[in-house]
Amino acid sequence: MILDGPFELDPSRRYSVDLMSFRVDMCIRRISVGLFAYFGPYVVQISALFLGRNHAEEVSLIKPGVNFLTMESISMLPPQCDGVLLAAWGDPYHWERVKKSYHGMKLVLNQYEELTE
Repeated sequence: MILDGPFELDPSRRYSVDLMSFRVDMCIRRISVGLFAYFGPYVVQISALFLGRNHAEEVSLIKPGVNFLTMESISMLPPQCDGVLLAAWGDPYHWERVKKSYHGMKLVLNQYEELTE
């Protein structure tokens, strides 16, 4: 289920994700939420988190310096990335509750240029 997006990006630019979080107003269980990037016909998962029983109202997938899925310090989007979206999957019983409690995401991207030698 798509929670937010897709948000279009300029595929001629390169991006990294500095911060990605979302807000919910009630406890959601047994659902995974992830940030996905697409480029052409391909989709890749950038980060994801399984929401267990207890979590904060603001859930972070990526904070400055750490991607909680990969534990990498930099979360790069693929070259020629067309856009990103936030998706949820898991127990369908909880999907309606996820839709009702979702209140938007915070996504901070950094544009950069690759150095060529």
